[in-house]
Amino acid sequence: MIEKARNVFKNKFDHESKTLIKNSSWVFISNSYGALLAFFRSVIIARGLGAETLGTFTIAIAFILTTQELLRLNFAMGLIKFGASYKTENRTDKLVALIKACIYGSLASALLSIVIITFIVFFFYDSFIEQPGLNYFIIFYAIANGFSFLDAISKSTLKLYFKFKINSIINILMDTIEFIIVAITILIFPKNLNYFFTAIIASKVIKTFICNIAAFYELKSELSADLKSKMNILKDHFKEIRHFILGNSLSSTLKVFMNQGDVLILGAFGGASQVGIYSVAKKLAYSLLTITDPLVTSIFPQLSVLIAKKQYAETKKMLYKITRITIVPSVIFLVLSFFLKDWMIIKIYGKEFIAAAQPFIFLLMGAIQGSIFFWVLPLIQSLGLTTMRFRVYLIAIILGATLSYLLLPIYQATGVAIGLLAANLYITIRFIYVANKKIIENEQSFAQAN
Repeated sequence: MIEKARNVFKNKFDHESKTLIKNSSWVFISNSYGALLAFFRSVIIARGLGAETLGTFTIAIAFILTTQELLRLNFAMGLIKFGASYKTENRTDKLVALIKACIYGSLASALLSIVIITFIVFFFYDSFIEQPGLNYFIIFYAIANGFSFLDAISKSTLKLYFKFKINSIINILMDTIEFIIVAITILIFPKNLNYFFTAIIASKVIKTFICNIAAFYELKSELSADLKSKMNILKDHFKEIRHFILGNSLSSTLKVFMNQGDVLILGAFGGASQVGIYSVAKKLAYSLLTITDPLVTSIFPQLSVLIAKKQYAETKKMLYKITRITIVPSVIFLVLSFFLKDWMIIKIYGKEFIAAAQPFIFLLMGAIQGSIFFWVLPLIQSLGLTTMRFRVYLIAIILGATLSYLLLPIYQATGVAIGLLAANLYITIRFIYVANKKIIENEQSFAQAN
């Protein structure tokens, strides 16, 4: 019986799929734990703050994240993309130089974003926040979130060395600390946004400190021999690295606009209460991505290595098998959620949030298609298609924003959810088409060269 089960497993998954699952196991554990805490945290926050106050907080956070993403250069993706090649070539000196460049660049973009947000808050606060007195909370959150840019560098370096276990332990510890701080604050000071903001800022600072210290000690032995490497040893690759990071960062900025812009549009035309309802629906729907987030985390370094080695057949085989396996359970889950949506919202968040049931089902559709095709964005990034990615996101934002604007007066939060779903579907379909075309071209070029 055991031997038969092993044979089924071997036939079901190819070598690369097994590697992906192995690398994802620890990430899945930490993400599942984090999602469980996030779920309970969202319930505590929604019930403790109420729709109006939660909406105000969500608008403020969306403003900060969107503004900072404008100036944030996504060095983490560049670190994995080019770091995978340096690691394969056993050029640790170049890898260390790349890490240093990413750290300095992240700090510079963080400081610039903090200055700009501070300026906007002092002169234009009333334009986007109705509740007075949150000025300094927004600035301090921007500072904490700005320095958390370094978290991505630390986590990416850990992923590059396939240290998913320590990465997951760090995430578990950080999620636990955040949950304790937020839960205690809400229970002691319900419906008090000032205390809640303070708790969120404190938890973010602690999480950043733990993340970077733990990563430093874990990677010290791997990188210590080349810690004095100068960044100018990358001068021959600067143009290529800069092109990838800038192109990828612009695309990431547009992605954040799409994921946070829905909140800003709804806040501008629907009010804080609608934002609170939408926030609950989105949190619940996107909790499904907990299942595939570990795979997204693990698959980008793996795809980068496969593409660098020109193993295109193995890449396609892995992606086909993984996709085929996820489709059926995803569709079943969507059907069940459709019939149970009202019951779930009332039981979890209370009758105050019953209006979240309708936008929830459209947001869930987007989350499910994202779960099935979780590999699409990492594949585009590993193929270096940054310019195309930017164009696709730009079109998707225009499509989603236009549809949301037209539907919002009638359908409120549900209209915005439909707009976001349309944008995400367009991105997925376009990415699959272009990635497949690029791989075919690469296969032909490689065959001709050999």
